[in-house]
Amino acid sequence: MNFDQIVDRRATAAIKWDKYAGRDIIPMWVADMDFRCAPPIVEALAKRVEHGVFGYTDPPAELNQVVVAYLQATYGWEIEAEWLVWLPGLVSAINLVCRAIGEDGDDVVTAVPVYHPFLTGPVHQRRSVTRVPMRLLTGRWAWDVEALERFLTPRSKLLLVCNPHNPVGRVFTRPELSELARIALEHDLIVASDEIHCGLVLDRDKRHLPFATLSPEIAQRTITLMAPSKTFNLPGLSCAFAVVPNAIGTLPLRRVQPDATARTAVQPVETTQAGAPNEPTCRTGRAPLN
Repeated sequence: MNFDQIVDRRATAAIKWDKYAGRDIIPMWVADMDFRCAPPIVEALAKRVEHGVFGYTDPPAELNQVVVAYLQATYGWEIEAEWLVWLPGLVSAINLVCRAIGEDGDDVVTAVPVYHPFLTGPVHQRRSVTRVPMRLLTGRWAWDVEALERFLTPRSKLLLVCNPHNPVGRVFTRPELSELARIALEHDLIVASDEIHCGLVLDRDKRHLPFATLSPEIAQRTITLMAPSKTFNLPGLSCAFAVVPNAIGTLPLRRVQPDATARTAVQPVETTQAGAPNEPTCRTGRAPLN
């Protein structure tokens, strides 16, 4: 790849650049690189385009096997091809998981600051959001596990994890992730782990650890969300996948998939600080009322 080549993306309907069109602003508000994709990607796309027919398709079986082999080779993570659910993007996936897990008014728990669809997605799907503020310890951000346990209630059903974390940039360690796994097991939580940035760990002394690889028990209650869009700069191709083990089952995701993959699959409800019983709310650092 040529990182010195300047690619002019103006007049290409690029959301990144059109947002501030006509203004002297360098847009850095969205994860969308201005480098050309790697030549093998461009060549593969050109070959497919040359075919000339663009009818309805399913994900090819070969693609599933490629993902299975990649996860095994890269992380030593063994999954089954039938665990893969293909989706149009991570934002759609977050909405879909929130819809599939729990019932209206149940709690989705996550740490803040965080990528904003972690907070809007649950509300779009008529879930409440419990936000656990992260702690800055010795110069780096970390989950506040004590606060997390305090904020859990019987209606807490889904734990949303961002690993590596956006925006604080943390590659969480095994002990850190193991603490979250312990809490998930003790409180019977399903974990949805957004691992879209796993291929962008640049520190030589750091290595991404998929949440589902922590133990066989946690693997059976973890939905892992991944996509090539960040690592290979392909967001416009709308391709992502969820790894859903048999213990959770892909049926709930497939049942709601046709109408839940849009960002606003369910009409959004207003975010409030305190709502009536069963009304979706967004809580920041509020302990359960006992």
